[in-house]
Amino acid sequence: MTANNDNEIILYDLARRDDINESWSFNVWKTRLILNYKFDLRAPGNTTQHLGWLKYTVPTIRLPDGTFVRDSAVIAETLETLFPSPKLIFDPATQAKAEHAITASAMPLSAIFIPRIARDVLIETSVPLWRAAREKTFGMTFEELEVARGGKKAWKAAAEPGFRLLHAVLTEHKWTDGPFVMGREVSYGDLMIVALIESLKRIGENLRRLAVLGHAFECKDPLFLWLSDSCQD
Repeated sequence: MTANNDNEIILYDLARRDDINESWSFNVWKTRLILNYKFDLRAPGNTTQHLGWLKYTVPTIRLPDGTFVRDSAVIAETLETLFPSPKLIFDPATQAKAEHAITASAMPLSAIFIPRIARDVLIETSVPLWRAAREKTFGMTFEELEVARGGKKAWKAAAEPGFRLLHAVLTEHKWTDGPFVMGREVSYGDLMIVALIESLKRIGENLRRLAVLGHAFECKDPLFLWLSDSCQD
């Protein structure tokens, strides 16, 4: 992924097993969205360079001077320092609330997405380590996890308090009148929420439930309105 021919920035991503070859990691999407915002990129997923699961940390970027930067939060601040226009607002308090809301929403849904990542997304050589580590965390096999906590049970658990907290982030922290989390200007909190949505979409779960949630709250935030449109069959 490049800013232009003379100012190349490479984003390193995780490989996936199918021919789609597009970004699916939540943390990588946070970085990808900043690059899209800063440089108005509309590149397909296979323009990123993919690294194997076992040996590398993603997201990682290589800057034009050859410097490597990793960790999505560090990358975000580095890109804002090097490329301050267009401006991206960083507000630690709001970002912390967004992160809390994202975690509260995503953790229950892990009963759906973690097994699906192993089954459909990760390259086969990475699956045994992924499965062993996460089955140890959950204390059960993926098959048992899907039965015990997956499906409608996962979505119901995510809705309260996770989706309610997401709605609060989207509506209760505006500095100015405007459509985004902070008002008129785009913030890193906006990109964090969109990164979650983009990640879930590419893992494969239909997000109609989140779109319905937006309508239920009569939420006019552009993120929810865009989500509603994107989730139509």
